[in-house]
Amino acid sequence: MQTWPTRLLVLGAILLLVSAAVMAVAVIPPVRIDTFPLATPQAAARALWGNALLNVSAAAAALAALQVNAAQASLRRLLPVVAGVVGVLLGLLLIQAAAALSPHGPALHGAVVALRVCVGCGILGGGSLIVSNFGRTS
Repeated sequence: MQTWPTRLLVLGAILLLVSAAVMAVAVIPPVRIDTFPLATPQAAARALWGNALLNVSAAAAALAALQVNAAQASLRRLLPVVAGVVGVLLGLLLIQAAAALSPHGPALHGAVVALRVCVGCGILGGGSLIVSNFGRTS
């Protein structure tokens, strides 16, 4: 039977993976074809891919904490906290990306909304990873 910290850890990892998936499906394709004057769509797409890959890496690190044996208790407690902090910071970075893409016209309104969903998933996922650490034993 899983305890609430384990469930919270898994929920946080899932939210980070959802953030990466939404970015890959709903944000990056419209950003790559952005025609707004002075826009750099290829650089923005690379940055968003980097954010998505870091979200996946943070989720993998959090889930790896479930597989670490009890003898390595410090690593088992450290992985979710580091992954949570990374998830929160990546979510906060996406706020700036959403603000930067907002004036680019109606073609990117869906991408901006999806970015705001990613912000919420990143902050909630990272926060739940951090909170899950408080209830874990060893």
